[in-house]
Amino acid sequence: MRLDDGLFEFLHRPLMCIIAGVDRQGRPSAGRGIGLHVPDDRETMDVIFSAWQWPQLEAAIGETARLAVTFVSPADYVTFQIKGPARLRDAEDDDLARSDKFIADATGALVSLGVPAEIIPPWLTTRGAKVARLDISEIYVQTPGPQAGLLASMRQP
Repeated sequence: MRLDDGLFEFLHRPLMCIIAGVDRQGRPSAGRGIGLHVPDDRETMDVIFSAWQWPQLEAAIGETARLAVTFVSPADYVTFQIKGPARLRDAEDDDLARSDKFIADATGALVSLGVPAEIIPPWLTTRGAKVARLDISEIYVQTPGPQAGLLASMRQP
């Protein structure tokens, strides 16, 4: 599945990101994403997270290679969930630079909405950063309202 232009542009906004996996026993694990990159093919995406902060999530992705990533715009609650198989790798310098920008943008958006800046850093750390390369197989609208839960290809403009 390929990201369309609208979703590709959405992913360049200041966002918050929740990633979730499941282990072999079916136990879920979730954590915060701290960055992303969509290669030119738009059929995959790299999602960066702190394995130090979310070790169970790292283990779950490693066990089952399944991932669901939910992106929400704090400014207007527009939300999408992207699912598919994933594989892990260590973060490299480019990933950490993307993560720094993602964290700065998310922090700016949250502060503009009244969240005190001093409480944000523990949520968004690059310590032990890992990258999950997600092969996009499903995209859902999760924005609250009548289109929530629809496949993104079925959403109304």
